[in-house]
Amino acid sequence: MTTVWDFMPAMSLFAFVTAMTPGPNNFLLASSGAQFGFRKSWRHLIGIRLGVIGLILLCACGVAVALQSHPSWYQAMKFVGSAYMLWLVIKLLFTNPFSGTGTKSKPLNVTQATLFQLGNIKAWMGSLALITSYSLPSHYWLSITLIAFVFTTVGLLANLFWTWVGKKLSIYLNSPFKQHLFNFILAVMILLSIAPVLTSSI
Repeated sequence: MTTVWDFMPAMSLFAFVTAMTPGPNNFLLASSGAQFGFRKSWRHLIGIRLGVIGLILLCACGVAVALQSHPSWYQAMKFVGSAYMLWLVIKLLFTNPFSGTGTKSKPLNVTQATLFQLGNIKAWMGSLALITSYSLPSHYWLSITLIAFVFTTVGLLANLFWTWVGKKLSIYLNSPFKQHLFNFILAVMILLSIAPVLTSSI
């Protein structure tokens, strides 16, 4: 008989690929790492993991099915989330937190990073795929708990990596032009990563 432990290798690999590949969370963490460093980015990290755990639990409780039954709910959630992401992109484009003058922007706090996941289509799809692929009806909530634990652990490692990448890149951002170019590249990547949101459905 199949047990939750039999799924561990495949589930861990899927979680790693999902968490490590580029997406809105990782691009924003790279930006936070470059601008603020590890110490000031930890609230952002915690918020992401709490938000993703929330998405896993929502999917496990059947919210994804409810969204399928009520497309208008999903459309509203999708556009609110997209609007928030676009606001972050605009904020990224028009601030220069590396300069020594002016008011510096602040990293996302726990609440902001947690709520951000509601509009993050990649996080929704990853959570839904984990639930549908690796949960067991015979041990449903045990398997859900294991999924949340694995995805949180692997996701945290991936998030730390992207924050570290941003921190290392900050060494080379030694001129206003490079600073603005870095912000622009990240903003474009975030826009490309959320573009499918406008045409996708759960």
